[in-house]
Amino acid sequence: MRSFFKSIKFKIVISILAALLLGVFVAAVSVGGTGPVTSGLNYVLSPLNSAAARLKERLGDIGAGFRSSSYYLEEINSLKLELETYRETLVDYEKLQHKLAAYEEFLQIKSDHPDFSFTPATVILRDPAELLSSFTVNKGSSDGLEPGMPVIAGKNLVGVIREVSPRSAVVYTLYHPDVSVSAYEIRTREDCYTESSFEYTKQGLVKLMGLSRATPVVSGGIVCTSGIGGVCPRDLIVGTVSQVMNSEADISAYALVKPAADLKNLTDVFVITDFEDKPS
Repeated sequence: MRSFFKSIKFKIVISILAALLLGVFVAAVSVGGTGPVTSGLNYVLSPLNSAAARLKERLGDIGAGFRSSSYYLEEINSLKLELETYRETLVDYEKLQHKLAAYEEFLQIKSDHPDFSFTPATVILRDPAELLSSFTVNKGSSDGLEPGMPVIAGKNLVGVIREVSPRSAVVYTLYHPDVSVSAYEIRTREDCYTESSFEYTKQGLVKLMGLSRATPVVSGGIVCTSGIGGVCPRDLIVGTVSQVMNSEADISAYALVKPAADLKNLTDVFVITDFEDKPS
């Protein structure tokens, strides 16, 4: 041990410690000074100062990053709220567009048939089991609706009122088995009538019965109501002929007709409450 204290290594360590203490002392008494010792210490410690500055800058960037994340999160939430508002506005706009289109068609048919009296109605309920064959509207007997009144969308026949309550009514469409209307094909003028078929309803078609075996009716023909029987006024559009087929039961023929009204997506309709040839 004594040999260590007397060794050169020990003396070197003591010299270094003395130099450091002297430097600290000089720095303490020379506040703000720029003496050689201070400059020397600054030179020796400058790498540490630079490293500390870089570390502080990096930590500052991380803090700024955290602030930015919070800021962007608020921005995202604000944009989501704004987008939801725009979406609701767009839905209202689309509904308004549909209503305007329905009323434009109403004005046209009113111009063509000034003897018609109408009541506008909105679809409020559909039975999933009878999606195409019936639906409920928001008008009823308190609005003058009665069973048997025809329902239209533009110039297209939808069906007839079947059940009525004071504030609502059930509409049976052309696809319903209880609905049959007299009709004719506009080119050939051949009289016929509609009839539903479960088999063809699944394909979005109704049958046009009563055609002769040698019928001149062909695919693409337009079918309209004839007004016979007084259920519907004349010349409402029923649909377009898709195919003509011979009956297997007798010597007649029948046609398959695609209804003109989009019965699956209807939202607004008009009920014809009165017309010139309506039975009293």
